[in-house]
Amino acid sequence: MVMSTRDYVLIVDDQENNRLLVEDHLRKFNYDVHGVSSGEEALSMLSTIHPDCILMDIMMTGIDGIETTRRIKEMKEYQDIPILMLSARDEDSTIQDAIDAGAVDYIEKPFKAVALVARVRSSLRTRHFVEELHEFNSDLQAKKKELSEFTHMVSHDLKSPVVGAASLFNFFLHRLDEDFPEIRKDEGLNEMLDRIPDSFSKMLSFVNTLLDYAESGRVIGEQEWVSMEKVVDSVIGNFEYADKEGMVSFERMEKLPRAWCDPVRMLQVWQNLISNAIKYRGDINPVRIRLGGSRFETGWRFWVEDNGPGIPEEYQEKIFEPFVRADDETQGSGIGLATSKRIMKAHGGEIHVDSTTDKGARFVFELPLSEISKKHDKEDW
Repeated sequence: MVMSTRDYVLIVDDQENNRLLVEDHLRKFNYDVHGVSSGEEALSMLSTIHPDCILMDIMMTGIDGIETTRRIKEMKEYQDIPILMLSARDEDSTIQDAIDAGAVDYIEKPFKAVALVARVRSSLRTRHFVEELHEFNSDLQAKKKELSEFTHMVSHDLKSPVVGAASLFNFFLHRLDEDFPEIRKDEGLNEMLDRIPDSFSKMLSFVNTLLDYAESGRVIGEQEWVSMEKVVDSVIGNFEYADKEGMVSFERMEKLPRAWCDPVRMLQVWQNLISNAIKYRGDINPVRIRLGGSRFETGWRFWVEDNGPGIPEEYQEKIFEPFVRADDETQGSGIGLATSKRIMKAHGGEIHVDSTTDKGARFVFELPLSEISKKHDKEDW
């Protein structure tokens, strides 16, 4: 590759006089310029000179300019190079063919020097802006990965001492019961001792929630055809205690569609939504939770609907942010919905809530059709 601090322009034209004229105009504006006489020569030199911009004549012997442009754009490493077409032809069909092949602009001969330089400058400005965006995006993705790994590491490091401290305290209580039973007879002290394991459980639950949130931003696991009926039945089984205590009653559609997704992550989404509906039910006992789903043109749509207190309109977007809760009086980490949103985003899907205060909430999440799922018959959907 030619190393230069200046922009490098490649001119492809089988007429030497045309090449020399364009080179003369561009060199006056401090561009590095190189000319070749055919499409074949241009293609063979790309890896050597790697131009920042290409001026391509349309009508040439051998491979014409449109075909040369098409071949350049098929090579990933050169797709971002702006190509401007030069031609005396002004038919609409030619212009359309050039644009379809990948050209970004079209200059009709004979051209004015000012117009030529302005078009080249504009194309290069756009190219540099795109390069900056790519660089910024790469840096952003690297920082996101670093933050995710840091959160994961910190959560693991927090979890180990909490588990260790809880185990030691259980051993301490065991020895206390055996060696100093009279202490356990003190009601005030005994109440305080009983609160400590509950604090350990809450802290461990919070650390586990942080771990879930950190991991949900990573690449999702292997996707497969998943029976949402089995997933939902499994999640409902996790809340059997709440059903027996009269806190919740479930209504599930008789038939739910299968979907292409990561089954572990999708179970987590259902779990978070149902858990929130129960946790934030207010004074309603039991809260009625309806679960459903359907197939639509571009994917699958599922929902969790309750008749709880509802969510104020000003919180309906904020609740999907980490550590945000619409009800500060109810204990919770404020991470469950944020985790669900990250999981859906990793699947290429989305999640939102429809709610009216005092009339319940309806959480809807959608999964898109993948290329694999499109190849299957509708019976598999």
